[in-house]
Amino acid sequence: MDRAMSVLGVYLRKRFAGQIFGLLLALTALIQLFELLEVSTEVLDRGLGITGVLRYAMLRVPAQMEVSLPLAGLLGSMAAFYAMARAREITALRSSGVGLGRMTGYLWPVPLMFAVLHVALAQKVVPMSEGALKAWWDDAVPLEQREADPEWVHTSAGVVLFDRHSADGTRLLGVRIFERDAAGLLVKRTRAGEARWQDGSWLLSDVEELTPSGGPAGTTPAREWRSNLRPEDVVRLDESEPHLSSVELADVLGGERVGTRPRSFYETVLMQSFAAPFTVFIMMLLAVPAALVSERGGGGGRMFIALCLGLGFLLVNGIFSSLGTSGRIGPAAAAFTAPVAFAILGFVQLKLCERA
Repeated sequence: MDRAMSVLGVYLRKRFAGQIFGLLLALTALIQLFELLEVSTEVLDRGLGITGVLRYAMLRVPAQMEVSLPLAGLLGSMAAFYAMARAREITALRSSGVGLGRMTGYLWPVPLMFAVLHVALAQKVVPMSEGALKAWWDDAVPLEQREADPEWVHTSAGVVLFDRHSADGTRLLGVRIFERDAAGLLVKRTRAGEARWQDGSWLLSDVEELTPSGGPAGTTPAREWRSNLRPEDVVRLDESEPHLSSVELADVLGGERVGTRPRSFYETVLMQSFAAPFTVFIMMLLAVPAALVSERGGGGGRMFIALCLGLGFLLVNGIFSSLGTSGRIGPAAAAFTAPVAFAILGFVQLKLCERA
């Protein structure tokens, strides 16, 4: 009996994992197609050729997979439950004493596997690939030929303004540094033609310093400038949605790295990094009604219920995320309210389906 249950567990895990992974690849490919239709012309206009299009596509795959994973978890689970119900496998299992709750218990390694995949993507692969993509994209145009695009940054050593930066963030042109005292009053303004990152600090060139006291401006060929601004921070300054690992988010909150968003944004995203890996498990619970489509006239209505619950979870989670990043609610509430509520709903639904 134990061997039979072990074989059943392996069969169920393979079936569900295959469905979810197949849909993950399909959704990623679909997103990739639409994105390439939009950006291919710009890539070719930059003289990067077909190899540039392929490189762009490869570097975008990790972020697209991360976005596709929740929906793949929902649709893949629905497809697996539906196929088993249509083949009367669900009926056979329930007749032999294996209910939906027990069957879901056999499946726990599947959401665990996709949780590990999500953590790997969010914490390591996506930040690396998106950083490499931006550096490669910006490097297509020489630094000196770019139009001035001033960036303001609040650092540990004052407020900084620069006109342009290199693709890797190690060179800044047209730098102005405004240093303030504890009361917020300006005590020094420093202007530099260029700043280069060397050995953990910035080397300013063609430096001119001016104080509010009205004395003559001091000039020097070069001097060192230390702050918490790093090249990787410079690269991410103009990103609409910066991709940061949990360690980097903690560094921003601790003041060790530069942040360009409100503190509430980083606090919420950090909390979400702990809740997001459970998404596939929640989607699997919400997809359970699809297992009863062929029993007692459930039909398409149960599929529709499962789909609405899954999409509703994504919608509600997105709303709470927006409220959290804007500072309207606390980061813990923003990150965990929707997952906890829909997980409870999923368990209640599983219990009801068990009795159906």
